Amino acid sequence: MRTAKILGAVVGGLIALFLVALLAVWLFVNPNDYKPKIVVAVKQATGRDLVLSGDLKLSVFPWVALEMGPASLGNPAGFPAQPFVSFTHASVRVRLLPLLANRLDVGRVEVDGLDLKLLKNGEGKGNWEDFGHTPGATPASSSPSAASDERLDDIAGVKLTNARVSYQTLTLSNITLETGAFVERGQVPVSLTLEASRGIADERASVDAKFDLSADLAPKRFRLSALNLNSVVALAGNPRPIRWNITVPSVLADLGAQTLSAPSFALDLAGALVNGSVEGTQILDALRVTGHVALAPLVVREYLPRMGVPLPKTRDPKAFSSLSFAGEFAYGGGGARVDQLQVTLDDTHLKGGAAVTLGSNAIAFNLDVDTMDLDRYRAPDGEPVAATPDVAPAAADASPATPVDVNGTLSVGTLHVAPLDMSAVKVTVATKDRVMHLFPLKAQVDGGQYSGDITLDSRTPVPVLSMDEHLTGIDVGKLLASPTKVARVSGKGNVNIKATGHGVGADALLKTLAGHFDADVANGAVEGVDMGFELARAEALLRQQNATNLQNTKRTKFDVFKLTADIVGGVATTKDLTIDSAVIKITGEGNVNLPAKTLDLSLLADTLRTAGNVPIQVPVKVTGSLSDPRVTPDVEALAKGALKQKLQDVVQDKLKSLFGKP
Repeated sequence: MRTAKILGAVVGGLIALFLVALLAVWLFVNPNDYKPKIVVAVKQATGRDLVLSGDLKLSVFPWVALEMGPASLGNPAGFPAQPFVSFTHASVRVRLLPLLANRLDVGRVEVDGLDLKLLKNGEGKGNWEDFGHTPGATPASSSPSAASDERLDDIAGVKLTNARVSYQTLTLSNITLETGAFVERGQVPVSLTLEASRGIADERASVDAKFDLSADLAPKRFRLSALNLNSVVALAGNPRPIRWNITVPSVLADLGAQTLSAPSFALDLAGALVNGSVEGTQILDALRVTGHVALAPLVVREYLPRMGVPLPKTRDPKAFSSLSFAGEFAYGGGGARVDQLQVTLDDTHLKGGAAVTLGSNAIAFNLDVDTMDLDRYRAPDGEPVAATPDVAPAAADASPATPVDVNGTLSVGTLHVAPLDMSAVKVTVATKDRVMHLFPLKAQVDGGQYSGDITLDSRTPVPVLSMDEHLTGIDVGKLLASPTKVARVSGKGNVNIKATGHGVGADALLKTLAGHFDADVANGAVEGVDMGFELARAEALLRQQNATNLQNTKRTKFDVFKLTADIVGGVATTKDLTIDSAVIKITGEGNVNLPAKTLDLSLLADTLRTAGNVPIQVPVKVTGSLSDPRVTPDVEALAKGALKQKLQDVVQDKLKSLFGKP
């Protein structure tokens, strides 16, 4: 009993002595006296200058607490003299009694007014690189025994307020980060809010994130659970802010194995719902990512205005009603690809895949479309069409853009482009060193066949276009039809063009077009006028006979229509235009100015009839615009007298119907 009392007195005395010692430290030790030593130690450890402009405050019970006023850490050599990082206030506390038992029990760590400025110098090196290593010094090796003696069992939490991080034009401001207690292998709740700007007026974003963090430090495994991130983005020119949210049930990062896994995620971007999954390997050395992504059906006509994108006017008011897609993606090894791609736009379905090689800017694709009606997406009749701007050639000293090599095949089951219906369309693209080659080009067009070979050479400041195109067995009537003009010629024919042009835009190409064109139509007809009927009626009138028994079929059949033309400077010149039929033969020559869309033809219409012994041959001048040509018969060359008077009105009116608009 006496021994116990003695031991109790000794222990009590030791505790009292320890408390007196702590009180003495608190009363007589000024932590500010150690500022110079702290500055020197930081300089030796990091190679950077520490500035402690505020006071240091120390408390000893029940916490060993240190509070710091304003402080900053400088940049390394080769960077501006401004601080690398600074703060206005910081505090950290450690429980005293656990510390006596060799346990580090850290209380709440608080930092206010943190300002981190990330910079790169002219050599491309960041001011954050080699942090913690004095230039020329060898990093000290850690002692396993020392590490095992100090265990980070518990941190009561971290609170970061009024923080700011900047890098080039990107600035993160008003950052608030708050965590719960850090418990080994337990979940730590984390909340984060911030505002972001990239230096563009009227553009900003706010972020609000919440998740649970758990860490297993020995194998370096980290898990984010119940991640929920909300953001509001304001873009210049869009009065409506864009809201988006992403939720991820679980993200596991294993730094030891260099793997990343997010089995599922869901993104809501202003009403566009995207879900998918992500798996990553070699995340520290050479990142490789694979996954799946899918967009739920989206009403595009409502979504684009919401994103500040004007909705194009279309002929079909229901165009751009629905869009959805799904596919597998992969990134790594200097490239990215999309496989098993399926895209649906209205009634059009696309499938296939594409790949991009980032180092060489090469794109490869293989796409298959079932059906597409391009007329649905054209501007309505009467809407102005934006003119193609003239683009000046690049300056001689301007750095050329990195060429993109594109190789792939596009197949379309059926394609409608007024007035043509095409099927079995196949486009093969091969691009190398700024030369794009479209070959083979194939399609079935209105019962005929199309084949083409097109090359666009952009190696010079002014691109050069070469074309070699052929239409065989084509329905010429449908080819020449337009919404405002009834087809005047029908029949099956062949059309061939081989030409070159240079310039940017369709207008420039037409003005420089040079080459050869030919066309022929067999067993066709001119619709809307029966020249046999009109000439027979004219003959009956001349002979004062009754014409009531004549039948008007309102079409003039012909056996052959032929035309060849040489094209120079966008002007097609022909010398052998020929139309043969049972009742009329037309020959002629002249030119068509493609850029100006005008024509000037001199024709001779032979009716294959005579007035007495005089052949009825009518010289005709066709001039004006392609859309509204003027047909002027040369009646002065006709026979004099009654023949002129009787035929003038008939021939002039019917030839206008033949060459003009209905």
